[in-house]
Amino acid sequence: MSFFQNENVDCPSCGTGVQFSVVYSLNAVLRPDLRQAILDRTFQREECGNCGLAFRLEPEMTYLDAKRKIWILVRPFEDVAEWLDMEKYAASFFESAFGPDAPGPSQALGQGMTVRVTFGWPAVREKLLCSDEGISDIELELLKFSLLRTLDETPLTDTTELRLTAVGADALNLAWIDVNTEEPREVLTVPRGLYDEIAADKAGWEKLRAELSAGPFVDTRRLLVPAESATAAAENP
Repeated sequence: MSFFQNENVDCPSCGTGVQFSVVYSLNAVLRPDLRQAILDRTFQREECGNCGLAFRLEPEMTYLDAKRKIWILVRPFEDVAEWLDMEKYAASFFESAFGPDAPGPSQALGQGMTVRVTFGWPAVREKLLCSDEGISDIELELLKFSLLRTLDETPLTDTTELRLTAVGADALNLAWIDVNTEEPREVLTVPRGLYDEIAADKAGWEKLRAELSAGPFVDTRRLLVPAESATAAAENP
């Protein structure tokens, strides 16, 4: 099931209270409309009745899709420096909900489930898009590293990240997204063959592939924010 709670949230522009039905747990099989709303970038967005500003809450939920066999701990983007602790929390949460001590039906549901941790709406939308299009998120992150190595200039910053936005027969569209506005700064069209080439090159990308897939936070920022720094950030907020 999905779990919501009605909350009054202050408008970031005028301070007026805006009523939100805040999601804390989302079951995509039972609520495919909400899954589509994430893909459409409309989920958890409301308009202030006083000043008219439309704003979106940062995500803080668990996401379950039993059909596509994926479970995601979704956190606000500002928590990304705590990715190591969030990985541990996700593993513990999933184990208690679907592990050996869980009821039989829950254990069966958890079999073969991919577990992931994401930060911010663009990141979780990308995971959903990957599951729809048969794109491996691990190979996708390797593709991003390849682009970072070869592009002359990149707009990568602490609040700008490269995300998959669309998949075509012959190309992948990636965009540099401003995580605060969710607006693209620059769009890249990448030949699908480059993704296929990286996925097929098991030896050449072996070390980096292993580092990226060492835990449920499968993201380039896993290697950009070292584990010791993530731990320090979690211990010293």
